Amino acid sequence: MSRDTEKIYIGAMAVIVVTYLIWLGLAVSGGMRPAAPTGDTVTKAEYDALRDQLSQVEAQLSQVQAELDEAQAQITLLSKPPKVGLVLATGGLGDKSFNDISFAGCVRAQEELGVEFDYVEPTAIAEYEGYHRDFAMSGEYMLIICIGFDQADALATVATEYPDQNFAIVDMVVDAPNVASLTFAANEGSFLLGVVAGLTTETGKVGFVGGMDIPLIRDFFEGYEAGALWANPEMEVLEPVFVGDWGDLTKGKELATSLIEAGADGIFAAAGGSGLGALGACDELDVTGYGVDACQCYLNDNMLASMTKRVDNAVYKMILDARVDVFQPGFYGGGLADGWVGMCRLSDEEALWEETFDFVHPEITEDILNKVIEAKNKIIGGDITVPTGYD
Repeated sequence: MSRDTEKIYIGAMAVIVVTYLIWLGLAVSGGMRPAAPTGDTVTKAEYDALRDQLSQVEAQLSQVQAELDEAQAQITLLSKPPKVGLVLATGGLGDKSFNDISFAGCVRAQEELGVEFDYVEPTAIAEYEGYHRDFAMSGEYMLIICIGFDQADALATVATEYPDQNFAIVDMVVDAPNVASLTFAANEGSFLLGVVAGLTTETGKVGFVGGMDIPLIRDFFEGYEAGALWANPEMEVLEPVFVGDWGDLTKGKELATSLIEAGADGIFAAAGGSGLGALGACDELDVTGYGVDACQCYLNDNMLASMTKRVDNAVYKMILDARVDVFQPGFYGGGLADGWVGMCRLSDEEALWEETFDFVHPEITEDILNKVIEAKNKIIGGDITVPTGYD
């Protein structure tokens, strides 16, 4: 319900309340009060008639009170701030990546739109369905947002059970009439990151650590590899390696170390919390790290750039649409042209991330930035077709 609709509804409820109070006053003061008998005594017929009139008045007063209570309950409900439910991915908050940037979109909505939100941090895929159902059955949430492709099966079940509840899912498509599916052209943003890696490598080799070997993560790699080779055709992008988990920092570090030992002097990690382990290895072994989703360049001095998946912008858009009563289920896909993906060294992003994380990026040459901008413009203009992991 929009704010204008709420005001109209509350106004209507107030009119009902006032009308009933006036009616009640008339009923008590005379119009519906039982007529007093004449004389010192009344007949049984007169007494019974008075009892009937009194019963009718009491019943009408009871109905009035019930309707007043219902109106007050509606007014109280409408006066509460609208709420959103957020079901994070299993990596949880603190991944400095996918979950944290999703959470930031809800915080922005809270600050700018007056929306409250509750969130949960599942630790296993099996927990998703229960959290979805708990949020939905409460009836409190104008929108429930599910972060991550692996929530799709659980959401498909719960969305069917609660057809009047609106949902949104990030990074996967759920074909249901009450679900908005949000996908991101990660390959486009990763292409820009690959350009930076291709132009800064000294060994002529760079590597990639993914969370799981699935099309979603392959999409990052395909764009990264294509961008690096577009900028530097003579270099080598090593075969990607995959952790098999979103929260295994130790294995992420081990896999990054193996790539560095194979000659890579730049590592792109798209692995959720596991990626923090990979980037830690880059710092320890003094090679360049490349972050993902949110800008992760503040993590250590060896970080140079990050591919940004602006889940915060997508989440905020869904909440805004729900807030003003224009939310539409269906498929939403965003890339460079939509501001849903990018790269932190772009001029329209760099200051944002530096202010957010209170750090300063390392220097990068103007020639490299110009090449990145050239690539961005050619992708948006259709002159470069970026390969995808979904082929």
